[in-house]
Amino acid sequence: MANATTVMYLAISLVTAIGAVLLSSRVLFMRSGRGRLAAAAGPVGGSDILRCYRFREDYLISDLDADDAFLDASVDRTVAFARLSAALGPLSPDFGPHLAALRDRGEAFLLDGRIGTDPVTISGRVEEDSTLVLSVGPSAERNGRQTVESAALDALQGELSDLRAALDAGSVPMWRVDEGGQVVWANTPYFDLVERLRGGDAPGWPLPRIFADQLEPAPNDGTSRRCHLNLPDRDEASWFEVACDRMPGGSVLYTAQPADRVIRAETTLREFLQTTTKTFAALPIGLAVFDRKRQLVTFNPALNALTQAGVEFLSSRPDLRAFLDQLREKGRIPEPRDYRSWRDEIARLEEGAENGTYQEMWELPEGATFRVIGRPHPDGAIAFMIEDISAEVSLTRQFRADLDMYQAVLDASPSAIAVFDHDGGMIHSNQGYDDLWGRDTARVGGLPHLSEAVSLWSTRCKPSPVWAELRQFVCHEVPRDPNVAQVETVDGIRLAVRMAPARGRATVVHFIPLDAHLHNPLAELSLKPPVVIDAGAAQPLGAARTA
Repeated sequence: MANATTVMYLAISLVTAIGAVLLSSRVLFMRSGRGRLAAAAGPVGGSDILRCYRFREDYLISDLDADDAFLDASVDRTVAFARLSAALGPLSPDFGPHLAALRDRGEAFLLDGRIGTDPVTISGRVEEDSTLVLSVGPSAERNGRQTVESAALDALQGELSDLRAALDAGSVPMWRVDEGGQVVWANTPYFDLVERLRGGDAPGWPLPRIFADQLEPAPNDGTSRRCHLNLPDRDEASWFEVACDRMPGGSVLYTAQPADRVIRAETTLREFLQTTTKTFAALPIGLAVFDRKRQLVTFNPALNALTQAGVEFLSSRPDLRAFLDQLREKGRIPEPRDYRSWRDEIARLEEGAENGTYQEMWELPEGATFRVIGRPHPDGAIAFMIEDISAEVSLTRQFRADLDMYQAVLDASPSAIAVFDHDGGMIHSNQGYDDLWGRDTARVGGLPHLSEAVSLWSTRCKPSPVWAELRQFVCHEVPRDPNVAQVETVDGIRLAVRMAPARGRATVVHFIPLDAHLHNPLAELSLKPPVVIDAGAAQPLGAARTA
């Protein structure tokens, strides 16, 4: 029995030894396509010395030894990179990702691997001439040392220096805390911040944990927490957005992004919103802002006062159609015959509001009048302004009624009246003028100019110097005392032409039919001693006054 047990142990030991030899010699297979085992035995040709392979655009440019365990001396140099990658891949599970990072971003690496039970070191770097270098060599783990190519070590140390310089050159404090809550690493901005907290005293190890009371518990990954510090050299608090990332081994890396500008911007925005809100609250115009989903997001007190929709309803953020339904229920919109189609039409007003072209007048059943204007807002929102213009509409209607009444009074006058401004444009006339001169000024091209009117008058009257004097009177070229003269139409109708100044440098011209039986028909019309003008031998008004 003892002999059988001994034989079994010997068999197990033999199998284990054979497996170790096979594993150790796995990398000695050549990638030449024949799959044969290299003549070199054990690790002598594979990991006893440092091997260095240089590639440019995946083409092998370095020399190979005849006893190289990873690449055969006769390998095709165009496929040597793929062969070497396949040979080194089994030595370390991290080789593939680091090789990809080296090729894509030029990130140097240093890895520990094994050939069977023999520890090896694999490194990679990219030189300044874009040459990619891969190195593999023995590693003495037992006495805490590794054999690394000096150039690869220099590349790693240079990259480490660059990373440290980049972290120190920024303005973002960064620090790492171990599982015990002690700061084990920090960059220069963190040291500067601690020094400012101490009033200029240089910090030393162990470093204090700033924001310690504000970071318990620590923020979740991907989130940040707003923290502040009261620095002696500042009157205001300094704000930071602090984020953390869990590191392997249980430590935590903290990053404090300065947030003073963000805080000032938010404060300014908040004050602006408060001012705007107060301004909107004091406006007599109702304001309703609907977001891109057409839900009510902003309104002012005037909107509730005008629409009587109710603060509770408006605060529930109704959509545009629900808002219109509420207005209809309160009788604050015009009542159409087909409300549903009208509501759809109003819902489509958002298109006009987006273009800034919507403006309507709402005549309410109770007699009030609203002016509704739609305007676009950022991010697809629209705003509606509702203004009660009932008083304005009432005043306009009264003004129009007064104008109509005054026009009726003028039209009832037996004389023809025309009013000209100082530039000679006719600004008003009555029905008697149209009847006398056979012209409908309301239909035929509007009111004529003085030159056109004088041409019409002179054509339909016998020759008279009155028209030249009238031009001068209207254009302020002669003294503007009221004057009256007599003309006769080609039909034999005698007319008194009276010129008088009016407000605003305007001139009123009266054409008054005269009674042919009167001896002195102009006596009652003239404001001065009458001057009898013979229509056949008329003289200018100025000449008559001189005589």
